[in-house]
Amino acid sequence: MTTGIERSAGSEAGAGDGIPALQSELMSVLTGLWFDIDHNGGADAATFFTPDAELRFSDAIVRGTAAIEQVYADRTARGPRVSRHIVTNLQVVATGADRVRAVSVLLLFGDDGEPPRPSTMPALVGDVFDEFERHDGRWLIRSRWIQNLFIEPTTELAVPQE
Repeated sequence: MTTGIERSAGSEAGAGDGIPALQSELMSVLTGLWFDIDHNGGADAATFFTPDAELRFSDAIVRGTAAIEQVYADRTARGPRVSRHIVTNLQVVATGADRVRAVSVLLLFGDDGEPPRPSTMPALVGDVFDEFERHDGRWLIRSRWIQNLFIEPTTELAVPQE
């Protein structure tokens, strides 16, 4: 199984003085997206992606912003849900002209219903592999794969997995 963490020669994290600033910019994109999902049902999630973006949850692949919008509309239509997506350990693994590959760690606490929820264990711990592209001076996600690393077999996620 590939992890997607292969670093490009000459473009490794730490290879340039701009990496900390780049990591900060990318982290702002990631936290903005997760905030929208947690507090707005993902109503604006598609605005964080390129028009032709690919979003992969396990074996489910969603392509394009219209399909991404539909994923989060379907999620909202299921009824109330409490979630907190915690992102950490962002690493830039390759950079190029207006393109960046990065990996981060996701801890997800989520449960259907109104708060407070009785769950205290994370619903998911995973790696998130993102490819970013700069569009009109803004970093957008072109490709995203969420690899589930720890998940209880009975966990019901709010997005399609197949």
